[in-house]
Amino acid sequence: MKLDDLVLALTVSLLRVERERWLDVLTRVETELGSGWTLRLLEVPGTFSVGARTKEGRELSLESWREVLDGEGLVSVRAMDLGGMGPGELPDFVSAAFANSEALVLDVRTRSGAGLYQLEVVFSGSSLITSKQFVDFARAQPGVERVMEALSHIITDSNLMNQRPAVAPGQVGAYLCSREGAAVFDLVGSDLLRELQAAVLRGGGSVVIAEDFRPFFQTLDPDDFERSLLPPERLAEFVPSDERLYLTGEDFARDFVALVEAQPFAEDIWRRAAENLNRFQGEGAAPYTPESLKMADGAALRGIPAGNLMEELQMCCKAHGAELVIPESLRGRVSGMGPTKEERAKDPGWIPERERLRLVPNHSGYQVYVFNALKVARSPLLSPRGTTDTRQELLQSLREAEDFAQRKGSLFAEAFRLARVVLEGTGFQLRETTPERLSAVREVFRGAELGERAWEAFERRLSLLALFQVFPSSEERLRGLVACSVADVFGGMGSWNDEFFESDEDQAWYERVTQRLFRALREYFVTVVNAS
Repeated sequence: MKLDDLVLALTVSLLRVERERWLDVLTRVETELGSGWTLRLLEVPGTFSVGARTKEGRELSLESWREVLDGEGLVSVRAMDLGGMGPGELPDFVSAAFANSEALVLDVRTRSGAGLYQLEVVFSGSSLITSKQFVDFARAQPGVERVMEALSHIITDSNLMNQRPAVAPGQVGAYLCSREGAAVFDLVGSDLLRELQAAVLRGGGSVVIAEDFRPFFQTLDPDDFERSLLPPERLAEFVPSDERLYLTGEDFARDFVALVEAQPFAEDIWRRAAENLNRFQGEGAAPYTPESLKMADGAALRGIPAGNLMEELQMCCKAHGAELVIPESLRGRVSGMGPTKEERAKDPGWIPERERLRLVPNHSGYQVYVFNALKVARSPLLSPRGTTDTRQELLQSLREAEDFAQRKGSLFAEAFRLARVVLEGTGFQLRETTPERLSAVREVFRGAELGERAWEAFERRLSLLALFQVFPSSEERLRGLVACSVADVFGGMGSWNDEFFESDEDQAWYERVTQRLFRALREYFVTVVNAS
């Protein structure tokens, strides 16, 4: 069962529990869910949590929300499905693979009124710093107006590519503190930090990092590994990657010989190059010598990585405390990968990679399932889709899908049969999963020609049975929840959605069967969630 479906079913069940039993049942549910879940707090690192956002914008944990609803005189709670909210050009069963694409809604009624709450999934940021904290950090910098203007450009460029509004410098703070802004920060946070640092430097200042903010930032030297390969006595000669020069042209060997010979300490360069190259020569291979390397035709240099030779040349220059002498004939062929020294001098906002601030990643993420109050006048204006018998519609859709999958040799045929057997099979009960009862289930599975893979899929759902028996739930409801979990084959790569058939006839048949199954599954799921 997808987590958003589980959260919807759990929340309906919990909010329906009598007030006197509420805390006891909540504790038992949390115990069944395990330490990776919390229903009493929001945004706890390393957990899934559940809550609500009221029309006034208050964000409450599930426990706190229930207290508010009880204070308003909670009357009823039911689930509703308002249809797909994914990309409009895609069928519903394809859109189901996208987060926040299904309009799973709670219809909550109290003596104070009624409201609809749509389930949304909120993910923690990829960085340790939040967007709100980043705003405080930006406002603490010298030349804050210049900083906000730089941030505005980055945000606006990203937003315009994603059909979002432009953000003026004066709106940056409020925007990043909004939920949409937090999502944008998660996408372009590294770019925002880079531009902030550059803007401060261009204003002649230094980035201010308060003590409390230091854990949010780090610097990384891209040359750490290469530097570690050098003996201690040569570390002072190391050339950072953004300062390295490269020689281009049709005859590198010939030009490299000319470049080395232009240095006043050319003999030392050849000696060091030979020593370094000989460290990697295979046993029995002829060693390199300064004389063989500096042959005028450069024959010995062919086949040696050009970058290694140029790096050795620059390191030798550093050892002698000298600048590289570039003959006039080679000036157009010697260049760096980044800006030149002159270009760097003109732009004080240029930042060497080893000095660039980076966001510390968040390794303790969380997910919050939040029921967001919709801005509608009255919930009865929106009604869930319904059929006269959602169970029979699902069974018929499963048979149709199983038959098609069987004909095409798809392994999903067994998943459809398993869901059908769970739903309509006789000779077993799910309300008490004792060893004897499980043996009866297994016998029914064998009679339906369900193999070991189907049994393992069923066993993985035993925790679902234990969870919903806390309330408790009827046999019909338990069977329905397990069947829906098994039949929900809609997702991304490797799912039923990923199936493709070469003939137009088969593909059309697949899409018709799949759309019908998806719709029947959603309608039956809502019916089961609302059942006692």
